[in-house]
This record gives sequence, structure tokens and C-alpha cells, in this order.
Amino acid sequence: MTVRDSELRADLAHAITKASIEAELAGPVDETTADKWINGVMEFLGVLVLATITLLVFANAFLRYTLNSGIIWADEVVIALVPWLAMLGMFLSVRRREIIRIGFLIDQLKPRSRRLLLVCTELFSTVAFGYLALVSFNYLSLFGADRSVYLSVSKGWFTSAMCIGAGLICLAFLAEAIGHFRRNDAVDPGETGANAGGLS
Repeated sequence: MTVRDSELRADLAHAITKASIEAELAGPVDETTADKWINGVMEFLGVLVLATITLLVFANAFLRYTLNSGIIWADEVVIALVPWLAMLGMFLSVRRREIIRIGFLIDQLKPRSRRLLLVCTELFSTVAFGYLALVSFNYLSLFGADRSVYLSVSKGWFTSAMCIGAGLICLAFLAEAIGHFRRNDAVDPGETGANAGGLS
């Protein structure tokens, strides 16, 4: 192998890496203005929750190891914010069609069968998260008025993440199912497993 060949391979590897990063950072090509606005708001909330969790964890650790004291309510807030972070992330993954799934089976199907399977899995996901929202609402009704130990605030502010988040994810899956149902079969061949939603 010559030096020239090595340089060409290095350039090719660099170009592939750059293209992969750009593809990962790029949003869905069919994103409407409303989609961008909804996703942008959810991303902002997710970043805000993650930044709060990170700040509290590091501040509490720093105070404990340097001043032998800590923020007594920090762990309580961090534990309470984790469900919100999880639900925001799940909602965005469904909205952006980036939810983890195995695409081997669906990629082998013909466009019409692929679209039918996507609609079925998304409707199943809609029912599953709708049921989770209902169960979470019942839990919230029973225990939402309980007070937290240190801050003495209603636990409903934190446990409502399961109810609200599951409801939003349910609607997101339903919107995906309707979108795939209305889509022409001619559009589907270009849609790979990475771009399709659902729990298939």
C-alpha cells in the first residue's frame, strides 16, 4: 500500500465520519413548522431538567467532599426529576422516529405490508401508553397529595410525569399511526428502519 492509498483511505474515513455526524444531527426531512415548534419546546424542557439534575448532583457532591455538608433536599429533587427526563426523552424519540427497535423483519417486507405492520405496532403502542397514562392517573389521584419529606411540596408535581408523559407519548404514537396510514406506498421504500416509529 502506497502513501497515496493511505491518504485516500484516511480522507474517505473522515468524509464518512463527517457525513454520519451530520445525518445524526439533522432533523427529519418531513418536519413541519408545528413539529419543529413542539420538538423545540420539548428539547428545551429536557435540557433544562437535565441541567438541573447535573447541577444538583455535582453541587451536592462538591459540598459533601469539601465542606462535609450537603444540600439536604437535592437527592429528593433529582429522584423526582428523573421520570420527567425519561418521559421527555421518550416523547422526542417517538416524535423524531428514533425509538430503538429491530428493523430486520420490517425491512424485508413489501411497502404495503411494511406500512400495515407499522400502523399495527404504533396502534399497539398507543393502547399500551394510554393504559399506562390511565394507571398513572389513578396512582396520582391516590397519592398525589402526599408531601415530600424535605421540601414538603406535593408529590403530584413529580409523579404526574408518568401520567402526562404517557399521555403525550400515546398521542405521538397515534399521530405516527395516522401518518403512516395516510402515506402512499410509493413513499415507503425510501423509509428505512431508522426513520420509522413504533415498537416493532
